[in-house]
Amino acid sequence: MKLAFIPSTFLPWVGGAEIQSHNTANKMVELGESVDIFLLDKVQINNKKYNIRVLNKTLINFVFLLKYYFGIDFSILLKFYFKKICEKYKYDAWHFHSVNFKTLLYIKILKNLNQKIFITFQGADIQKDQEIKYGYRFDKKYEKLLKKTILLVDGIFAISENIIQELIFFSYPKSKIFKIPNSIEIKKIKNTLKKTNQNKKLKIITVARFYEKKKGLDLIEKIAKIFLDNNFDFEWTLAGRNSEFLLKSSFISKNRNFFNLQKEINNDDEIYFPHSKLISLYKQHDVYVNLARIESFGITIIEAIASGLPVVSFNTKGANEIVINNQNGFLINQYNPFEIANYLMYKFNTLSKIDISKDKKIINYDVEINTKLTIKAYKTKDV
Repeated sequence: MKLAFIPSTFLPWVGGAEIQSHNTANKMVELGESVDIFLLDKVQINNKKYNIRVLNKTLINFVFLLKYYFGIDFSILLKFYFKKICEKYKYDAWHFHSVNFKTLLYIKILKNLNQKIFITFQGADIQKDQEIKYGYRFDKKYEKLLKKTILLVDGIFAISENIIQELIFFSYPKSKIFKIPNSIEIKKIKNTLKKTNQNKKLKIITVARFYEKKKGLDLIEKIAKIFLDNNFDFEWTLAGRNSEFLLKSSFISKNRNFFNLQKEINNDDEIYFPHSKLISLYKQHDVYVNLARIESFGITIIEAIASGLPVVSFNTKGANEIVINNQNGFLINQYNPFEIANYLMYKFNTLSKIDISKDKKIINYDVEINTKLTIKAYKTKDV
């Protein structure tokens, strides 16, 4: 098959959606398919197997600005533009990895050109959380266009059950929904050994984008204060984009010896995410702590479990589909820093005795297995 991927964001920005589109595209090429990824900007990515094609950013932004801010529809210009692309490359299907206002415009145009369209919703593009005001749907213009566009799509990949529930809200046919989670190379991770911590201190790791309210990063300081007030010995590694942002906290700066701040850990010599340096970092710890207020999926949870770490998380959508109490982690029902701190101080010892590496369900998140399921969905006659 000849496939066109359009991610709303892409590498070098690293998150669940970006990892999913990159990993899946590479695996599809390995399996004999052809994949072109269309971006608005040219990026340098080493060791990729897919092609990158750059869209006409000036034209797209012009049409977008007129439509979004002034309600003037110049989509006809994009129709001529995409028609040329379709005639030149003759794709069997277009796959949108997450969507925004611009890419929804592409979808309407491509359907008018009789193209086969699939979407993988990744969270903010479909979810709407009133408590923390999370999701693009708080933008009424986006939500209106989404309602008009979603029913045009031939098939939708839901990365979790909570995404499926959002699709049902939009009256999207269940027969066209394929539950396929975000995926990583499970076999590569499980083939590396986990280091045994000989120290008495609890070694915690959290991997996230350190500026998003939804990630619960405001709780790090509160939990750490509880540890120190109880003379609990710990070391907390905080790895990811903008980890230095946490140094703005006077508490973290003052107690810097309890925290290990790591910037985004990648290796351009490797094709698949997560890269071996990050896997190695996971394996140097005792527990992964997920503080997110909302997760559409939670790819770092999968990375941690595959690396042999139990996961302690709040009982949120996304996380509660992966974490099973006393099998591969523990879910804290109350969204309260005292609850998670108390669990780590007084109850974690029971969980630490479980051999997480024997989790048989983790293979369900392997990129090769799920890429094959994705290809099968593309070929389904009823969509």
